[in-house]
Amino acid sequence: MTLRKESKKSKKTLSENEVLEFLAENPNVINKNIDLFNQMFSFDKNKGNLISFEDIRIKSLIKENNSLKKKIEGIVNTAKSNKNIQEKLSKFSNEVIAFRKIELLINYIEEFIDKEFSSLRIDFSLIKFNGFSDLDKKYFPENNNLINLINNTFLEKNPILITKEIINKYALERFIQDKESLVICPLGVEYPTGVILVRYKSEMMGVDLQFDLLRSLTETISYSLEQYIQK
Repeated sequence: MTLRKESKKSKKTLSENEVLEFLAENPNVINKNIDLFNQMFSFDKNKGNLISFEDIRIKSLIKENNSLKKKIEGIVNTAKSNKNIQEKLSKFSNEVIAFRKIELLINYIEEFIDKEFSSLRIDFSLIKFNGFSDLDKKYFPENNNLINLINNTFLEKNPILITKEIINKYALERFIQDKESLVICPLGVEYPTGVILVRYKSEMMGVDLQFDLLRSLTETISYSLEQYIQK
């Protein structure tokens, strides 16, 4: 028996998956055998229905190009959105330092966020410092469970999403009935001043962007509040 006949006899039949895995691991095989693949992918020429492998590659490249265009458009739109947010935050930080009365500052913050970030609704919960004595009592929590949550929020140092577990842990059912898209974020740069509870009216922003925005907002608010605290 010749070597050629022995090779044919011991020839192994490859499965479809094995062929695909081989082509994926050896893409140059396609480029080196274009004519063969053209024959494999061509239909009956007499019926005027001819699709070459080259045609398939071109269509694939067009599809990939369109996909890349969409990704680039998404990146550009995100960049524009980020620039817009940064400009608003810059305006915010420049204006808060002009207030000399705490109640006017809090009113401005609430109005600014309602106007410039209309997808957010915020509620303040502050710690009772002497400098905050002119503020409405609604800003100071009396419930010990809520105060414990405020303390825990400062330990976390970052915005945290309110969950059913958190509500149960701190017995906050009376205060937080609808936990959907509710975030608690610490106010305090050098030391704690309170927290803001933020409810999202819109789901347009992703969670990461929401938290980045909250960190920037609360940091600016913290600096503006510290000037009122009688140390």
